[in-house]
Amino acid sequence: MCSPLPLPPEDAVRVPGMLLIHTGDDDDVWNDVLSRMGELPGMRQAAGHEAVADAATQPSLRRRLIVAHDPTWRGATVEDVTAALEQQPGAWVPNLILLTDDRTTNNAQARPLLAYTCYQKDVDSFWITPRQSAMTYLALGHPGASWAIERFVDTAPADLEYDLEEDEEPDEESFYEPMGVEMESLANPPRYTRPAHELPLLDHEWDLLVRTDFTDDAAWGSLLQQVSQPVNGDTSDNFLDQLTCVNDPAFADATPEQVMAQVRPHPDRGDTVADVILIADATTLRGSGHRVLAIPLTDDIGLTFRVGAGQIGTMLPNLGLSNQGIEDWRGSDT
Repeated sequence: MCSPLPLPPEDAVRVPGMLLIHTGDDDDVWNDVLSRMGELPGMRQAAGHEAVADAATQPSLRRRLIVAHDPTWRGATVEDVTAALEQQPGAWVPNLILLTDDRTTNNAQARPLLAYTCYQKDVDSFWITPRQSAMTYLALGHPGASWAIERFVDTAPADLEYDLEEDEEPDEESFYEPMGVEMESLANPPRYTRPAHELPLLDHEWDLLVRTDFTDDAAWGSLLQQVSQPVNGDTSDNFLDQLTCVNDPAFADATPEQVMAQVRPHPDRGDTVADVILIADATTLRGSGHRVLAIPLTDDIGLTFRVGAGQIGTMLPNLGLSNQGIEDWRGSDT
């Protein structure tokens, strides 16, 4: 019989987060999953009946990831977890629940996790990789995160991709490709690590351009000049008026994931703000063309790409108005 899930009481103010449960048999696979997810803020290990501490590693931007490693949950299913949640009224309810599975063990490249959200009346489970789970976790506070999860359900459902023949056993080719498989195959995949010091919060009231390299002020000025160029020949337009440029040395050498973790959606956020954060890193400021790093927050969450400084004034408004999608700009990353 499974032990009660190690969930704290529900919070007076809703804390977004995830629950990751070790339901497999291989501890090496489990440790690989945890390694890929990184040292996420608000992450709490919970083994057996140990109490779960509060998630407020950064008091003004709270999130919670509970990692449950309890032998009684090995072999448990989505139905088992759902039933356990129903038996714990008043407990905190995660936005997303992740389970290890036989497929996690069998697919060593992607380590797919079985995931679902219990906010839906009908449980629709899907496949997602550890790194995509981590990037989604960092963006859970954004309004578009729920939409992104709906897309995960449609794109990588847990159902088999095709009907099996009689007595045919499913293999990796029988399943839909998990969300985030591209991340897992990158030479330098995204992974959150704890910053050396606490970073300021970033209000996403306007589109954000965050500087993380402070070795060349002239290059930063040149970048801003290119970004400010009039769009469509309108000499009265300065795009910097529509952009928050963060020139704070506290972000020196911050990774894209660390910047992403500090972005807080503004309560009065306009409809034209794009769900993407821009970073001026060392490659941007020292390379030719000032190609800025873009971090999507809803579509392909956390899978970065680069865009030329002169294109920012076109990209951000079109993304904000949904005239274009991330895929229209990812192809320009050459």
